[in-house]
Amino acid sequence: MILYRYIIRELIAPFLSSMSIIVFLFVMQQAVLLLDRIISKGLDTAVVIEVFIIEMAWMITLAIPMAILVATLTTFGRMAGDNEITSIKASGQSLWPLLIPVFAAAAVLCVLNIYFNDLILPEANHRASNLLSDISRKKPTAFIEPKVLITDFPGYTIYTEKVDNKTGGLGNIRIFTDAAGQDPSLTVADSGDLRITPDQQYIELTLYNGETHSISRTNKDDYFLGRFARQVIAIKNVDSRFQRTDSDYRGDREKNVARMLADVAELKKSNGLLMDEYHALIDSLSLRVRTLDSLSRRDTLADSAALPDDSPTFSAWVKKIDSTGMYTMASIRPIGDLIERLQRRFHANNRLIAQYMVEVHKKYSIPFACIIFVLIGAPLGIMARRGGLTVGASYSIFFFIIYWASLIGGEPLADKLIIPPWLAMWGGNIFITLCGIVLIILMLRETTIRFDVLLTWWKGLTGRKHPRRKSSAVGFLLKLPLFVVRVPRWIFRKLFGILPVYLIGLFLDYVVGVLMAIIVIFVAVDYVSNLKRFDGAPFYNIMLFYWYYLPWIIQIIIPIVLLLASMFSIGRLAKNSELIAMKAAGINLRQLTFPLLIMGILFWIGSFYGGEWILPRANAQRRLLLEHLKEPRTSAVERVYGIREFRRNFYYFGTPNTMYVFGEFSTVPQRARTVRRETFRGNRITERISAEAMLYDGSGWRFVNGTVRTFGNSRVTLSPFDTLSDSVLTTRPVDMVARIKSKEEMSYWELRGFIEAAKRRGEKVQKHMGELEFKLAYPFMSFVVILLGIAVTARAGRKGSAVLFGIGLALTFSYWIICRLAIVFAQNGHFPTLLGAWLGNIIFLFIGLVLYRKAIR
Repeated sequence: MILYRYIIRELIAPFLSSMSIIVFLFVMQQAVLLLDRIISKGLDTAVVIEVFIIEMAWMITLAIPMAILVATLTTFGRMAGDNEITSIKASGQSLWPLLIPVFAAAAVLCVLNIYFNDLILPEANHRASNLLSDISRKKPTAFIEPKVLITDFPGYTIYTEKVDNKTGGLGNIRIFTDAAGQDPSLTVADSGDLRITPDQQYIELTLYNGETHSISRTNKDDYFLGRFARQVIAIKNVDSRFQRTDSDYRGDREKNVARMLADVAELKKSNGLLMDEYHALIDSLSLRVRTLDSLSRRDTLADSAALPDDSPTFSAWVKKIDSTGMYTMASIRPIGDLIERLQRRFHANNRLIAQYMVEVHKKYSIPFACIIFVLIGAPLGIMARRGGLTVGASYSIFFFIIYWASLIGGEPLADKLIIPPWLAMWGGNIFITLCGIVLIILMLRETTIRFDVLLTWWKGLTGRKHPRRKSSAVGFLLKLPLFVVRVPRWIFRKLFGILPVYLIGLFLDYVVGVLMAIIVIFVAVDYVSNLKRFDGAPFYNIMLFYWYYLPWIIQIIIPIVLLLASMFSIGRLAKNSELIAMKAAGINLRQLTFPLLIMGILFWIGSFYGGEWILPRANAQRRLLLEHLKEPRTSAVERVYGIREFRRNFYYFGTPNTMYVFGEFSTVPQRARTVRRETFRGNRITERISAEAMLYDGSGWRFVNGTVRTFGNSRVTLSPFDTLSDSVLTTRPVDMVARIKSKEEMSYWELRGFIEAAKRRGEKVQKHMGELEFKLAYPFMSFVVILLGIAVTARAGRKGSAVLFGIGLALTFSYWIICRLAIVFAQNGHFPTLLGAWLGNIIFLFIGLVLYRKAIR
């Protein structure tokens, strides 16, 4: 019993820590997905916190089995590493009893998780569904921003060049009015004040020193011009209130087991009624066709098990049984339509039954994973000797990915009635159980599993382990990769010395190993998650898709790869006491790690230029390939002039003082209808050109059938024209409406150019400015994480690979999440985009410098 209590006590700490880390990662992932949507809506902090608390329900359900796997592996791996397992075996005790307390704890958690999934999780999912639906319906608060066309208020478009957020003062105002029942007008003013009525229903704009221009809708010759010293405009405010609802509708994940089984019983009862109706229709046909009775028993489904999806069409069936031609199709077609309708309803009911049963089995299969993961974690922790705890953990993660992939891949197969629901949800459990039993048997037989095969091969490739001599051509080919690796090693030795290059070699070994491992895991999980999308696609296209996906994966994971590589390399030196020996020889940490920091700068530069040259093109090709994934080797290229853009009420700035208003705008053909060009000078309109159309012929724009009104201090001149060349607007139509593409498909300079074009359209560019700044800030993470890895591991390097892995994971994700949250807040106007892009780098660079200074003392 003492040993049992000891094992349970050792399990508690790693279980709670791994549980916290896993839930933290899930929460941060949801934060990235939801915060941008939530913050832009202007919700209260309490609502934001409520969303994440409710979302934690499904996170806990998934985190418990994962935490048990990690805790079991960590506990038995530590016991094996500290020779406690050897001592237990030396005392004559079998290893099997060591698993009894772990199985008991896992069984308790399994039962608690079952009740949690059945009683709490459905209610949490239902409440989360209602809350997120309410948030999506909430309109964001409308803000008057300087130098941005505000179109949130119905019937009004507002532009102002100056906004004083403290006093509500506005400067250089232009208001375009096109409300129903009113003549379209344009009001300009030198200054104004903004006030919201106490009931929040209206916005009052008090304008000073301006003029209003209006044209009658019924008579275009009717033109009104009025100047004013003070004018008040009341505009209906946007209803931005957050209103909660409580929908009674529940999806399958919002119901408990009893409710789903009741629904399944109702669906089966409905199928029974459908079968009765089906037989009644068959009987009615038998009365009309005398020869039908014997044939219907043989050629149709008389039992109530199922209706055939591959049965012949009704017309073909009738032709088969009515060979004499006595009865026309028109006389029995209505009955045939009813039979086909019954088949569709029967099939739809069966699919609903499968979906409900999938969820029922899932509520038990996931908790039961708590028990079967003990079968994996315990033997791997005990037998992972040569590879160490990190390699054993990698194998455990591999098994968890297989289990998770079986759940994700099995669910759509069961929903399509291809496999039974129980097999879809329990197949992974069965496979992992069989693997666990094999590992338990190997553990009891004291078999040692070699986890270091790949590591040994890599050492031979990099020259750390001398390979056997090969003859002639074969030996030369095998030496080529060694030559490529050893030449830079020899150069660095001449520059920095043997020991720093030794550390760099360790670092690069871990970079390659961790990078390859994460890429394989990422691709495997992504492929399984997208099985439905890849269904029917040629294998070549799938491979090409992931080839184009590879640069994006590397860019996302490179910070965590560099952090873990720096921590593992320094940690290995500390664990083997090599770091102490180097310090005793007079080599301080600064001298040893300076080349590693140089590597960080090189990765910083390489990451930026990779994001400029390789990543945008790869992302664009991946998107195009995804659109034609199921076609044979497509070479589709987006044609700029082949894409038509059509817009109504389109505004565009030719110059800061010249604005175009297009009633209709088209890129194919290149023309616009109902066009006005307004020329401003201060609080006055100096010229207005109105035309029926505007055409672009490659050399420039020209107005067609319109008038030019010039407004002087004392008189107005009117000049009609048939055609008039425009000397202000020189931009091509396709460039005027060029959309902001995905940021992943544009380099820094391309995104900067698109932002300038968006500004000329009067669009909001705060979000795009944040992404622009982040394109410079994100690569700098490569340097900061290496600095952090060196500083943290130099002080905690002897704690072991598992602890370093947990610290590295927590640091990397905290760093990345803080960076993304800062960008979200900056994009929503809470602070400057430059600060938002660099805030995470500033914080963790400061932490890294402080820790590094303490470490080198």
